[in-house]
Parts: sequence; structure tokens; C-alpha cells
Amino acid sequence: MTSGPLQSWLLAEKRRSGLSFSQLAELTFVSKSSLQRATRGLELPSRQVFDAFISGCSSDPDVAESKWRTATAMRQYFLGRRMYSIRPENVTSHVELREALQDLIDRHGLSLRQIEKLTEKRNGKLRRSTLSDALSGRQNFSRLSVVELARSCGEKEDLVNAWDEAWQRAERDRRGRKGHLGEFRALPAEVRQYVELGIDEIYSVCERHGVSSAEIEMYMRQCAEVSRKTGIRRFWGDAPESWKQSVSRPSGDVSGKIERAIRGVLVETFGGPVNGDLLNGLTKAVLKEISQSRGADDVGDSEPTE
Repeated sequence: MTSGPLQSWLLAEKRRSGLSFSQLAELTFVSKSSLQRATRGLELPSRQVFDAFISGCSSDPDVAESKWRTATAMRQYFLGRRMYSIRPENVTSHVELREALQDLIDRHGLSLRQIEKLTEKRNGKLRRSTLSDALSGRQNFSRLSVVELARSCGEKEDLVNAWDEAWQRAERDRRGRKGHLGEFRALPAEVRQYVELGIDEIYSVCERHGVSSAEIEMYMRQCAEVSRKTGIRRFWGDAPESWKQSVSRPSGDVSGKIERAIRGVLVETFGGPVNGDLLNGLTKAVLKEISQSRGADDVGDSEPTE
């Protein structure tokens, strides 16, 4: 089998160390098969496997870094990708931010699954589905996602701050070109108020049930796409009268009724304004307690097992 320059160098380093693949696997806690694949073919190993390999073989770190950079540059050249990386301080738009973050991931040789796991180890949250959507351009990176991604890729804190500033510049560019409301400015005031109330209620209801903003946005886009293609609404052919009368109080929303009751108690006890995070947390706690109580009741009502 034909091997690339980096793979051949890794094999030479293993021979120099005098270690077998089994011994190297015991030293590095990387599977024997992954180490063997790193020395074969033309596909580059992940950065984690590469680093473990050279550490186990006690290779010169400067030489290893030079070999890695050369191999990744050649890979990008043959794939028709840029030969240079966009530094965070040079980012001015979301398009450039997306390209720069993709380069960052490529330089570290991480998969989206590995990034998700690394973020979880730091008690952070960055789902690979969200990351995939942002890298493909289906949605823009959120500020938190940029920071989490930079840290998961091993960037030092000063560079993490640089990535955060890059996001801020990209967001200013987005808002400056279209304005914060974008084309919604063209809507009549009464229509825009109706739309904004509806959007606010969508996020409020979903977040009380633990649905993330990214999931809400993805679902809204999917529903809109189905409606455009088929002309069929997913649920109501005509909205209920209660919805037409007030979009801020949709019919049958138990969580909304609970929230309004808790808001009343907080206002009566502490006065206004009400802390949104406290209100949201208390509402979730009550909903969880109701759900658990309902489950316990169901168990109590079940027939005893013979």
C-alpha cells in the first residue's frame, strides 16, 4: 500500500523507538488499529492520534510539528483549499469567521464528535449537529459556540478572547449591512408587533420545556420549507380564535399559566420587575415536579405483578 510522507515518517519513528504497535498502544492509550492506520495510506491521522504517536515514540516535537504542518498544507492544496489560515483578528464577517473556524478545526485534526466530547469534559455544551449547521452556513455561529469551540481546540485564553472579538466584529457587520431588524423594517408597525409577539411566545414556551434556541430555529426553518413546497400547514388549517385574539396567550399552554401564576406571586412578594432567569427556573421546576408526580401516580395505579 502506498503511504504518504507523514505516514512513512511515523513508521520510521516507531522503528527507531524499537516499540511494537502493541507496546505503543499500551503507552499511549490509543488502540493498536488506530496507530497502524496512522502509518498507512494517504489519509492523515487525527491530531490526537498523531500527538499520542510521537509522544510514545519520544520524537522531537519541533520536527513532528514541522512534519504535521507540511502534511496538512499539502492536503489543503490537493483539496483546493486555502494554503493559509485566517487569523481571528482579521475576521470581519460571518463568512470569514466560518472559514477561520473551519481552518482551526482542520489544523487540530479534530472531528465534530471529538469536539463535542472535549466540550463535555469541560462541562460545556456544543452539539455536533449545531456545529455542523454553522460550518455549512445553514446558520451563523453564536457567540457562546465560538468561545466553546476555541477552547475545545486548545486555544489559549488570549486567543479565545480574540475569537470572541472576531464574532463581535462579524455580528456588527451583519447588523450594519441589514440593520438589526433587517427587512422586517418594511413591515407596518402593527404587523411587526404581531410577528414579534409570536416569535417571543415561541421561544418562551419552548425554552420553558428545555428546547434550545438552535433547535427552535432549525424547526422553524423546516416548517417554513415544508409550507413553501407543499402549501400545507403542519398543524392548523386555521388558527384557533384564542390565538387570533392574543398571540401572547396560546390556547391550552399549561406552562404559560404556571408562569403567569408564579410571576404574580413574585410581584406580590418582592415587587417588580421580575428576574427572568428566576421566573424561568421556577417554572421549569414546577413543570418537572408535575411530570414526576404524574409518573408516580401512574405507577401507583398500575396492577400489582403476580
